[in-house]
Amino acid sequence: MNMHEPVLQDHRGLDSRHGDTSVGTDFLRVLRRRYRGLLATMVLVLGIAVIALLVIEPRYQATAVMRVDTDDLDLSGDDAATPTSIRDLELRRTHQIETQIQLLNSRSVARQVVRDLALFDDPEFNPNAGKSLANAAKSGPASKSAGTGNKPLAVPPQLIEKVTDRLQAAVKVDQDGQTSFINVTATSASPAKAARIANKITASYIDIQITERRAAQRRVAEALSRRVEELRQQLLATNWSIASYRSKHNIDPGPGNDANSAQMSRLASELAAARAARAEAGARSGGSGAGGLLMSGLLTDLRTQESATNQRLAQLLTLYGRAHPDVQKAEAELAQVRRGIAAETDRLRQQFSNDVTAQQARESTLSGDLGSMRSQSLDRGMLSVPLLDLERDATATQAVYLSLLSRLKQTLRQGDLVKADSTVASLALMPTQPSFPRPVPILGAALAATMILGLIYVLVAEATDNHVRTAAQIHALTGLPTFGLIPEVPQRKRIPTDVAVISRPYSVFAEAIRTMEGKLSRLLPNPTGNIVVVTSPLPDDGKTTISIALAAAAVATFRSAIVVDFDLRRPGLDGLIDPTGDEKDLLDYLRGNATIDEIIAASAASPGLKAIFVRKPCADPGAVLASPQIKTLLDELRTRFDQIILITPPILAVGDARSVSRYADAVLLVLRWGKTTPDLVQSTLMQFDGDVTGVVFNRVSYTKHARMAGGDGLRYYSKFKAYYDIRPAGTLPSIAQS
Repeated sequence: MNMHEPVLQDHRGLDSRHGDTSVGTDFLRVLRRRYRGLLATMVLVLGIAVIALLVIEPRYQATAVMRVDTDDLDLSGDDAATPTSIRDLELRRTHQIETQIQLLNSRSVARQVVRDLALFDDPEFNPNAGKSLANAAKSGPASKSAGTGNKPLAVPPQLIEKVTDRLQAAVKVDQDGQTSFINVTATSASPAKAARIANKITASYIDIQITERRAAQRRVAEALSRRVEELRQQLLATNWSIASYRSKHNIDPGPGNDANSAQMSRLASELAAARAARAEAGARSGGSGAGGLLMSGLLTDLRTQESATNQRLAQLLTLYGRAHPDVQKAEAELAQVRRGIAAETDRLRQQFSNDVTAQQARESTLSGDLGSMRSQSLDRGMLSVPLLDLERDATATQAVYLSLLSRLKQTLRQGDLVKADSTVASLALMPTQPSFPRPVPILGAALAATMILGLIYVLVAEATDNHVRTAAQIHALTGLPTFGLIPEVPQRKRIPTDVAVISRPYSVFAEAIRTMEGKLSRLLPNPTGNIVVVTSPLPDDGKTTISIALAAAAVATFRSAIVVDFDLRRPGLDGLIDPTGDEKDLLDYLRGNATIDEIIAASAASPGLKAIFVRKPCADPGAVLASPQIKTLLDELRTRFDQIILITPPILAVGDARSVSRYADAVLLVLRWGKTTPDLVQSTLMQFDGDVTGVVFNRVSYTKHARMAGGDGLRYYSKFKAYYDIRPAGTLPSIAQS
């Protein structure tokens, strides 16, 4: 039997058309389906935000701005050996700013602010302010300051540290971008207190830094003073040692070695000159005649006169001979000149000899003086070695002494010029609006959070919602068609099912049943005598209601129908049949105690609708359903009725539905809308292990289904629900009365 193929093809066509829907449309459907939860989430988050704005104590922030002095970082002038690069300057600037931030965040500054502003007595920073001071007052003399009772109580250090921790948590110090400015922000419940704390932090920091620098300078000055005095005493001792050494060894504190060297150089020059003069005098004294070294003006004149006389004598001898008086006179003059030459020569020789002797004496004297001076210089050099060491020590000590003395004077001059590395660029002003909570940002964040949480809720709800509600889900899960979505009738409006279908044809329930019955009828193989098995996965899914409604819909369209209750364990046609005490039931027929006409009963409200009921549960349903009489009964019913509706027990409970379905022309599976899960459907089909014609959803909330936008026609329920009408029973002609 292949009765599902046309319906499957039709449903695939519907599903393909549904698949053409865009993702955005699907998302809007999901939002529409979950809009109540989404609105609830948004209202909840916004409500929490509003309550927080009303409950949370407002906090105020005040910011004081400090400027870090970085002008002295450029060391590219005379104080630096090499020019400083821009990168080095930037690193130094960053380091200095970070150092200032750390110092502003230090506990010493915060501790000073706590003491100056008496924050230990402020309930905001010390919730037990009054109690803590009372305990300090009762703790005994140790807690009281020395002196009279007018002096304040000493605050315990532990309390100061706790309040300091709270103050540091309420203060934020950070750099203003990449500038040289530092923002000091204080947070407090009081705007005036926030401004006061921020300004006090900057002032305390500057005071502490100046005080510490002055103290450091005083310590440096004291250390320099002690060192200068030590060096002065050391320098005096060294000078006394030098003077004593000079006095002991007769060392003149004059020019020293340089003067001795000059004097010896002069003596050596004079000695060389004396030796040269002696040699010259010796050479002159050893000379003779005209070619000798003896020469003087007189001797020169005499030699000239001798030469002239010799010439004249020669001329006279030539003219007159030797006996001539003029010749004799000339010879006498020549002899006289020669005697003068000899006398002058002897005199010169004696003079030169005396000069040689004098030069030798002078040379000897100079040589002795030079040797003596050299000896004294060598002795003095040996004695000067310790003296030079003392002088070097004195010179080094004097240099260090003068340097430290200059530094000490400079330190003393700069004592009044101490300043901090930072200055207050802008004092903190009292804020006029709280920094937290701020309504607009918080509500904006809450609105964004509502959207995010709402979407998370929608996604989680969709992910965790594993109930089957639509025909598309059934087809995607099982490939089966869905014949109908039967609405749930409110308890206060419930009437017998057959009456609701036959007597109120314009109701939503009747229209849904007729639609379901029409779809099913088009699939049945025979014009008459069709057997339809109605079952469900679990009890209370509504299979009895659907069975009676199917039969009533057939009767309403001028066809004959009968409902047979094959749920032998929990029979339930009490709403259709009102048996008296003596009617025969299905079990009587199967035992052979009744005929088929005796067990067929008519509905009291709709006589055209017939039924075969079971009065009480059977002891062995499996054996009864295996009886050959079942087939005989069904064959007989095929000849009498157009539709035979068989009610079977739940598939997952027992296997009776599988036993009865072998006689069926169609099997209808009833599912509880919004309660059935995909696992339940798959388990049911695996347990049934047979052909299921289609699925019917029972107890559907049309309003909720339309809101969930499942993609079928019910999504437009709000637009066409006015088309239905619920008329009282009896206002329309009852076709079932025939």
